[in-house]
Amino acid sequence: MKDFLLDLALPRSDRIVAVQWAVMAVFWTVTIVVTRRWSRDVRLFIYGIAMMNLAWFAFRTVH
Repeated sequence: MKDFLLDLALPRSDRIVAVQWAVMAVFWTVTIVVTRRWSRDVRLFIYGIAMMNLAWFAFRTVH
């Protein structure tokens, strides 16, 4: 029953995307913390790349 519910909530094809999203969320959080004292333009560029990356993974899970 547990596997059935897991497959309903998160199909096997999407599990890898969820893992990728989680790993990149940690990566981007660390990157943003490290760059918080850099210039505003560089930080906005990094924020934009992070949002595009995480949004792409989120879009892939919805398909």
